[in-house]
Amino acid sequence: MTRYLTQRIQSISRTLLWIIGAALIVHTSIAWGDHLPPGIQVIHVHTPAYLDRPPGSGPYSQQDIADATELAKLGDAEAQANLGIMYASRKEYQEAAYWYKQAAQAGVATAAYNLGTLYFNGQGFPQDYAKARQWFQLAANRGNKYAEFQLGMTYYTGQGVEKDPVQEMSWYQKAARQGLPAAQYNLAVIYNNGDEVKQDSVKAYAWMLLAQKGGLDASSALATIAQGMTPAQIQDAEKLSHSLASDPLPEMRQ
Repeated sequence: MTRYLTQRIQSISRTLLWIIGAALIVHTSIAWGDHLPPGIQVIHVHTPAYLDRPPGSGPYSQQDIADATELAKLGDAEAQANLGIMYASRKEYQEAAYWYKQAAQAGVATAAYNLGTLYFNGQGFPQDYAKARQWFQLAANRGNKYAEFQLGMTYYTGQGVEKDPVQEMSWYQKAARQGLPAAQYNLAVIYNNGDEVKQDSVKAYAWMLLAQKGGLDASSALATIAQGMTPAQIQDAEKLSHSLASDPLPEMRQ
């Protein structure tokens, strides 16, 4: 369930590097980036008027839940999604799932993603990767970058879906375009190893640079990739990295 970055020198060896997966599946010592898959995402950047603390920072009082419930029952989709977060923080997962589903059906992509995490982790329900993938798919179709990344992982691991390297690559690309370091890291590994595409150290180094700039500890990975590159190639990768940061779409079309 982990990817490997191959060191492309005369004697090929495999160096185990961090591959982002489900937070409850893979534990590593390398710092997390700005992703949380699968885990609870907070909808609001600012504290809603009916709460005295941001969603996700519980524990919450019954009054907090009562205030959110009042809005949720009136059809406020964000309140529904945040009510799900509040219940999940209390480990009342079936209640959380109910409100996530209401919010997801109202169009909140994050709620669909969070519901997928409950099925993925087996919280409140028997673990069901197929159902998890369905909710991740809905969230990804609405542009949720965490769900896009998680779909890439499922197509790599085969959890809830047939393994499909093409789909894996496609979903990583979508998430990477939205600046998710975990997806950028995985793309770098794929380009370095030549797993689903033609091996390309320049693209591998460029995407790894972006992952590092996004907060991942990729220093050892960059060093590994660089061992098989010329100084000119590294300069090209640095230029490509700047280009991808401003407009990743041209590279995606190649």
